[in-house]
Amino acid sequence: MREPTEAQLRSLYQQCHRLTNVFLQPIHMVRLDERTGNIFILAGVRESIELEIDPQGELLP
Repeated sequence: MREPTEAQLRSLYQQCHRLTNVFLQPIHMVRLDERTGNIFILAGVRESIELEIDPQGELLP
């Protein structure tokens, strides 16, 4: 089983904080993609916000 990097965890915390405390959006799913090593976040009232964080902690476009 693959584990997230420290950089990913820091970025994940920042993004989750922004989504819930700044934008007031619910988070529906957080998942580590075993194939790419990226963390995937599905959020938003209509599940319309998709974020990906690479192993270096960078937010992908």
